[in-house]
Amino acid sequence: MSEVYDVVIVGTGAGGSTMAMELTQRGLKVLSLEYGPDVRPSQLMSMEMFYQAFRRVPYPELKPWLSGRPEPNWNNGKYFVTKQESNYTTVGEDWRWRRYRLIGGRTKFWNCMSPRFSPRDFMAALEDGYGEPWPITYQDIEPYYDRIETMAGFCGGSIDHPECPKGKYMPGAPFRCGERIAHDAIQRIGNPALAYLQSPMAIITRQHNGRAPCHYCGHCVDGCATASKFDGAQVFLPLAHKTGRYTVRTNSVVAEVLIDPNTGKARGVRYIDRETKQDGEALGKVVVLSASAFESARILLNSKSRQYPNGLANSSGQVGRNIVDHIQCEGYGSLPQLYGMESMNTDSYGDGAYMPRFNRSYQKSLGYIRGFGIQSGSGHGIASRYSGFGSSLKKAIKRRYMSWFGFGCFGERLANPETYMEIDPSGEKDIYGIPTIRIHAKTGDNEKKMFKDMQNQLRMLLEACKAEDVAITQELSPPGWSEHEVGTCRMGKNPKTSVTNAFGQTHDVKNVFIADGGLFTQSSEKSPTVTIMALSLREAEYLAGEFQSGNL
Repeated sequence: MSEVYDVVIVGTGAGGSTMAMELTQRGLKVLSLEYGPDVRPSQLMSMEMFYQAFRRVPYPELKPWLSGRPEPNWNNGKYFVTKQESNYTTVGEDWRWRRYRLIGGRTKFWNCMSPRFSPRDFMAALEDGYGEPWPITYQDIEPYYDRIETMAGFCGGSIDHPECPKGKYMPGAPFRCGERIAHDAIQRIGNPALAYLQSPMAIITRQHNGRAPCHYCGHCVDGCATASKFDGAQVFLPLAHKTGRYTVRTNSVVAEVLIDPNTGKARGVRYIDRETKQDGEALGKVVVLSASAFESARILLNSKSRQYPNGLANSSGQVGRNIVDHIQCEGYGSLPQLYGMESMNTDSYGDGAYMPRFNRSYQKSLGYIRGFGIQSGSGHGIASRYSGFGSSLKKAIKRRYMSWFGFGCFGERLANPETYMEIDPSGEKDIYGIPTIRIHAKTGDNEKKMFKDMQNQLRMLLEACKAEDVAITQELSPPGWSEHEVGTCRMGKNPKTSVTNAFGQTHDVKNVFIADGGLFTQSSEKSPTVTIMALSLREAEYLAGEFQSGNL
């Protein structure tokens, strides 16, 4: 007979690794199921030279849309979902859903920008009347932000900004030349709403729990072989293993949550072995879905039974709804102050500066609500848009090589009824025999007006920096481009309008929990990862208490 674990967790990314660490340290026996393999740090390509690793091939074996957007590192493409394993179609706008299949999930290859949500982010729906309010406040989650940043090791600045609260940070990396020029230019603008801060990053700049500090190799998105950047596989899961109460099963594709017909409670999950294609069952007294916002919702919708004909935990009809991500706009150019600068190593972690949301004073006059923040970085770079040919082009590139500088806006999408996911009504199944999903997407007027404002603000900022050879994004990227999709299983107080309570526990099945971005009721303009981790830590504390009290 299969072993019955206290908790079965699906996924090992930001939420899953946090849950595994905390639950095992609280005495529970845990099994994690991961779709992909375990990748050793030595297999990552983070130590390759910039010119060797950058954009080598277009990954024709990946889902076709990636051919226009090759990854920074050619070798890491094998850890993404290939077109053979693709399990979705789109209706309306073409949602770009990229997944990472390996222990650690997206935390292996993320950019690690990690600002906290602000107190006002949790109050946004109450402030402007749009969407479902969060059932928690900043004060509820603040202690868990503190713990995550302390345990994982985060760095950042010392300024406590109302839109970007100061965390428990190690000192951040000093600004590079271009970032210092931008900082001084923004100071001269004289607008008190504009702040140019050191980025909050999930990176250690001091030795921490046996991990080496960042040595600024500049390949953060390619994975971090030294574990200086947070990666669930290298930071939290080893702590879970150390307890002796943790097991992980790789290459396991979860199809559905199994239900006990007598109690209506979950008894585990059914999975398919990715290599043998054989079915298996992982049994647990509690099931936690941390597979990502879309995957967790897909598993719930595919978990149909006599008790739950519309999918598990879906009495509200909200599973797969309320999807949001970020809209983006980039502006970059060359800083003439740095022309002819001697070539040197200016590598650091990506985007060393962050501009918190600054549009509260004017955005409503432009006809939109919510806002955007801006990431910023500088360093060496080669641009193909310089004029000339042969030797003249080479001279232009060499002269400007150290002068690259850029801004990147991330803005909040609003949930709308025309953006949602469902099980494909055609009956299409993936190569593992699991019903696929169909994603419907539509960009609203609010996003279009915000994007226009982003363009204007970037133009103003680049002019203030006296940048030349300026280029600004002209069209909105397809939805999903940011990889920050959230909201498919939102939390809330009312079971008729939400999927889980404030602790990620589904309203309908008390021993099924969600611990990923699906819980979000609003996206904010900030990267969701550190908030996913903080919510998961809070949820694990609650789950362990309920389990040990016999309530699950």
